[in-house]
Amino acid sequence: MKRDAIVVSVRGKLMAEITRTEACGECRACQMGQKAIMHYPLPKGDYKEGDTVTLEIGDRMLTRATMIAYGIPLVSLFIGLLIGWALFKAEWAQALTSLAFLAAGSLYIVLTEKKRRTKGTFACSARKNIDYID
Repeated sequence: MKRDAIVVSVRGKLMAEITRTEACGECRACQMGQKAIMHYPLPKGDYKEGDTVTLEIGDRMLTRATMIAYGIPLVSLFIGLLIGWALFKAEWAQALTSLAFLAAGSLYIVLTEKKRRTKGTFACSARKNIDYID
């Protein structure tokens, strides 16, 4: 996935400013869909305010991130449903067990996010766009 951005200074730090595209519409599924403009920290490099850059995350990394964001809660939900089905006869107890496991899976993602961010597991790369003047 590629996004074009402009380098701006936010509180004294250079960041990539990404503008929500028309394709995002009113989806609001990701952080980009919730705001018209988003600031993203730039990877190491030689940037100046006003430069245009292309941010890119590889397809494999994007797939892994999607599997974490959606797969872990979904699998947790089904595990909770199976455990609830094995332990309880009442459907409300089975549903409650499923929701508890869904919450636990989502909480796991939130608690391990800092580790992934610090490690740079899903960091994007940035390429400076050079404008040629004829």
